[in-house]
Amino acid sequence: MMRNKKMRKKKKNTKEFVFMSFDRILLFTFPTGISLTLLVIFDALKWTAALFGFCMAFILTFFLARPFFKELERLVRYLKSEATGDTSSQETKFFSRRREIFKIFESFNQIKMSLLIKNKILEAQTLSDGAILENLPDSLIMINKESMIVNANLAARQMLGGGIIFKKLEDIFTKSSLLHKTKAVLTGISEKETDEIIFKKMKKTIFLKALIEKLPDMTKNGAIAVIVLQDVTAFKIFEKSQTAFFANASHELKTPLSVLSGSIETLQGPAKDDEKARNNFLQIMSSQTKHMTDLVQDLLALSRLQLNEESSKRETVFISEILKTVIQELTPKAQTHQKKIDLKIIHETPPIKGRSADFFRVFQNLIDNAIKYGRRHSIITVSVFLEKGTSFVSDKSGKTIQTPLQWMNVSVHNKGNPIKEEYISRLCERFFRIEQKGKSISGTGLGLSITSEILKQYDALMDIQSSPKEGTTFTVSFPIVI
Repeated sequence: MMRNKKMRKKKKNTKEFVFMSFDRILLFTFPTGISLTLLVIFDALKWTAALFGFCMAFILTFFLARPFFKELERLVRYLKSEATGDTSSQETKFFSRRREIFKIFESFNQIKMSLLIKNKILEAQTLSDGAILENLPDSLIMINKESMIVNANLAARQMLGGGIIFKKLEDIFTKSSLLHKTKAVLTGISEKETDEIIFKKMKKTIFLKALIEKLPDMTKNGAIAVIVLQDVTAFKIFEKSQTAFFANASHELKTPLSVLSGSIETLQGPAKDDEKARNNFLQIMSSQTKHMTDLVQDLLALSRLQLNEESSKRETVFISEILKTVIQELTPKAQTHQKKIDLKIIHETPPIKGRSADFFRVFQNLIDNAIKYGRRHSIITVSVFLEKGTSFVSDKSGKTIQTPLQWMNVSVHNKGNPIKEEYISRLCERFFRIEQKGKSISGTGLGLSITSEILKQYDALMDIQSSPKEGTTFTVSFPIVI
């Protein structure tokens, strides 16, 4: 049964081929037929001979042209199979000894190779562009005319959630001005819009700068516009902290300047001839001048540290020697406050590279704070010890490897009033100070800010523990690779 079907199909194809060739052969023999007809009309040839001649010309043309037409039909089938990508077709290969047909085949192959090369280049460029967009630091989302998100890069998925694809824009940015500006772009009212929005994520506030722009053409996934979201949270926080910093700095400078101005006016006026008052006001002026000088020096030091101007680490520094010098200089102040400083070197520490002035300032700030905030008749304990640890680094191939290291720890402990837990995270803020009942503690409020900036340059850590029973301990840890 199957064989009969194949035979019928084969016969049908052959018949179709013959009739397809018949009209062409008839066309080729048409001039001969016209010539023979004219000869019959002018009695130069009998009609029987003319008919015989025409039939012979037709048969001869048929058998001579048939192989040529056959190869043309094969070429057509080959081109169709290539165009449709039909690998099941019998015409997957083609060869011809006829020069004209082979030239057509060769030209087609040249066009085919050219298109393949262009397609490969386009694919590579598309993949490259896709990889670049996927790894952009800014979030990028593509939306269609219904404001549905049809594509999003890695940064966008991390910020807005992995399931944002095929979600409506209003489902993510509810009651936002971004929706109105996006609608203006989608409806053609505007080609480009910018906006600043606040996005809430897991009780965290993110400040975003948005750019909405219409695409030149619709993409394959139906996108007609793109939205680029830039996270400007760090800039907003920095801007806010800078404003607070200048406000606090102005306030801190304004107080001593007001005292100096008032003292000068008093000395020039009512206390002009009062020696006792003059000496009293001069002492106040000296104290306020010192406070103002310390404040300016701390501000300059903090500015230099943030600009990384003091990042040179070429000296060989012995921490224990630095601590001995700091304690020696602060002992008179500790005695004045009826306190004692006890140095405990539990482990001998190796020398490290850095600036001795940096370490001196860190330990001076920590021990000075312990003197200020510790209870009278208490002991301030400074301990030096080593602790084993590990760090995770990436090798040349990008593989994460575990590297052993040591932490060189210096802890400063004092028996003072405990620090509330909500204040511990704010201790390194500029001008942040904890109010002490019945105490007026001098200082610029920048000591721990400077300490924190110095520690960042050495990849060091600072841990703060405080409790009513144990007191307060500041521990700084410097990494030493083994």
